[in-house]
Amino acid sequence: MFESLGEGQYYADPQADVAFGDIFEAPFLHDIFARVDTTLMGGGPLPASLAPKVGGWMNTQLQQGTIDLYSPSFTPKEDDRFVLAHGSFRHGVENLRAVLISDSCLTSTALAQGRQKRSVGGRLLFAPLSVVEEEQWDKLVEIEDFERFPLPPDSRLTAGSVAELRNCFMVDARDIKKQASARIATLGPELAEELEAHWNAYATRRGPRAYSRNTFKLASLLSGGGQPGKDEERVADAVADALDCAWALEGSDLEDISEAEEAVRLARDDAAMLTPPLAECLIDRLRDLAELAKTAADGLAPYGKP
Repeated sequence: MFESLGEGQYYADPQADVAFGDIFEAPFLHDIFARVDTTLMGGGPLPASLAPKVGGWMNTQLQQGTIDLYSPSFTPKEDDRFVLAHGSFRHGVENLRAVLISDSCLTSTALAQGRQKRSVGGRLLFAPLSVVEEEQWDKLVEIEDFERFPLPPDSRLTAGSVAELRNCFMVDARDIKKQASARIATLGPELAEELEAHWNAYATRRGPRAYSRNTFKLASLLSGGGQPGKDEERVADAVADALDCAWALEGSDLEDISEAEEAVRLARDDAAMLTPPLAECLIDRLRDLAELAKTAADGLAPYGKP
């Protein structure tokens, strides 16, 4: 799974701005989800003087001092919006870890990073990190599972860490703004690209992870439903090469365009200086795509005849 990453640094220290691939560690990062019994709750602080009596009714000993007491039996308050929901049970784990899945542009908008006259608001998407045994982690690396993304070892992470894309949850941007210092690491560029491709495969069945499987299926169809031969594999690989080029065009190339436009609009950079090299990059990529697409189409042509 990580063959393309080489031996470089998988992780880096977080940058000033919060971004896709940042790993947070905080006690509130529970992967909350709803079930049919999810409901609004009311309540509030219970005075310390009443805690022993309430604890006796509940057949338990409550902590000393004022405690929060909420229940669906109490009238909900619109300002509080407390909800009885569900989450993974991680007893004894003091700090929970999660990786930011929301893309960097959305994150900057939600956190008002470099956005003048904009307030912090909205929610950001996270994937919780779990820890699995070495054998299971190795299996996830060997046989890709779109729902789970194994994280390479690092001194800042627990061995066997896995980003559970299947258990994503959202956090209020206002709290992430306050907790920017809770980041323990960020994914390096190559690893971040791998996570992006993995997330696209899981969430939309699009991108390199998804079409690599589908082009293999194409090769099988071209061979009549059996084991693909070299010719069928060559045609399928040509289709995958064209899609790789399109993915790079849609992703990194147009992201560079977006960043340049924001630099001109928000920081008053010179568009005349930024545009030519970006345009040349797009021209080269589009010409490569045209050539690759023609190669793939020519290879498929014999199979398009009944």
